[in-house]
Amino acid sequence: MLFLYACSRETEGPEKPVPDLLTIPPGFPEMPFPKDNELTVQRWQLGKKLFYDPVLSVDGTLSCASCHQASLAFADDKAFSPGVMSRPGVRNAPSLANVGYHPYYLREGSVPTLEMQVLVPIQEQNEFAHDILTIAKVLKEDSVYVKMSREAYKREPDPYVITRALSTFQRTLVSGNSPFDQFYYQGNQAALSES
Repeated sequence: MLFLYACSRETEGPEKPVPDLLTIPPGFPEMPFPKDNELTVQRWQLGKKLFYDPVLSVDGTLSCASCHQASLAFADDKAFSPGVMSRPGVRNAPSLANVGYHPYYLREGSVPTLEMQVLVPIQEQNEFAHDILTIAKVLKEDSVYVKMSREAYKREPDPYVITRALSTFQRTLVSGNSPFDQFYYQGNQAALSES
């Protein structure tokens, strides 16, 4: 009797992404992802869950999506986006569309990576006024977050996981069909009016 066994290596990392998580518009370059934070379904799902969860704010009232609204190209229509405890914000929440292409972050250009930028609103007293170490402790007590974190990054929730997952989700917020995009990237000369 002959038995044949199929051998295969276990995958080194999480499952690779499905194509519709990130659609690159015509004329746009590929989205750059850091080597330690490549796009996967699990990372995207965890990032999306965190993006919409008010656990990131000290009083549990605001999420990233509170100011970066999908219906407004992930921006805010207020001159000054409000923070926790009704604190007045100091600036408008800009659009996150195409944020993954930026070479630096904040208006001053003082933050070199999207992963580092994620810390700014979390720690800013007029935004989320929270501490990422405290957030990680809270997430470690949530079985759903622990499971998702292990599936995405092979570790429990911690600052590394939180910043990487949020930036993964944000890199997939790509917009490329505005009249300007059609004109500049797709070569449609009729996309813009003379005015």
